Amino acid sequence: MNLDSLITQGQRPWSPKPDSQILDVWHEYEIPLTGTFQLRGCSVLFTQVMETPKSTSAWAYLCLSAEDAAEMEDIQFVSLDEMHDFVESRFTGKEAVMALARDDKITHWSRVTVHNSLNGAFEEFLDTIIQSVDDDESNRERRVRAKLVGLEAAEDELARV
Repeated sequence: MNLDSLITQGQRPWSPKPDSQILDVWHEYEIPLTGTFQLRGCSVLFTQVMETPKSTSAWAYLCLSAEDAAEMEDIQFVSLDEMHDFVESRFTGKEAVMALARDDKITHWSRVTVHNSLNGAFEEFLDTIIQSVDDDESNRERRVRAKLVGLEAAEDELARV
């Protein structure tokens, strides 16, 4: 399946295309956070990588081979840590789609190879978005506004430490 066709802007992260079907939720907290869904005959593994207090969340998607999909049917985990380790191992070394959602609606996405971890791949994705703003020489106000938001986020993180 073409990775670029996995997501539609404005869709929910756990159902990123209007024709997503057969949602199998492995973990949820008010919303589905990790599991699989079917899209045009392909099984897709999804997981929330992280979320912020300001309703922004990071998501990852991976098209599964038929063998991996069969292995995951009726899968159960003893703990959340076991599930997270399993999911991370499935993404590692593969090209996946990283997506950013605000208020549970997808806003941005891109393909990224997951080299060592989902967090590292998502950081690479965010760096690309930030670089696109920095490279926009035509709109200094946009660049400054983005940097101010980044500063606010950094201050929020420092306050928690």
